[in-house]
Amino acid sequence: MLFETTQCAQCDELHTVGFKRQEVLQQLARFDVVRFSLSETAQVTSPDGKSMPAAAWAKTLGVGYVPAIVLFDARGREVFRTEAYLRPFHLAGALEYVSSGAYTREPSFQRFLQTKADAMRSRGERVDLWN
Repeated sequence: MLFETTQCAQCDELHTVGFKRQEVLQQLARFDVVRFSLSETAQVTSPDGKSMPAAAWAKTLGVGYVPAIVLFDARGREVFRTEAYLRPFHLAGALEYVSSGAYTREPSFQRFLQTKADAMRSRGERVDLWN
């Protein structure tokens, strides 16, 4: 789930920078993505089968900042979320953390990212946290 608002510079940057990167797109392809505004009145059915306006679901989830990405496992349980604009390396890492199932083996997202960055460096790949 991607929650955004209008007039959100970080949301705009997520789309113009983050969602344009190949490593992010590769990870996004592993998800069903649904995008809503925090004020959205359209009815949604949550993973637990409840029907409600998207804005009410965001409130139920406790979404407090946008852009927010709430990631669920195959059973519909929330397993990870980001509530901030992440640079592409961290965005791709967050998606990979869930899509690979790493969150079940490594409870620390930061350790997961550190291990990923170390592996990339050992292969001679550049790790750029800012661009």
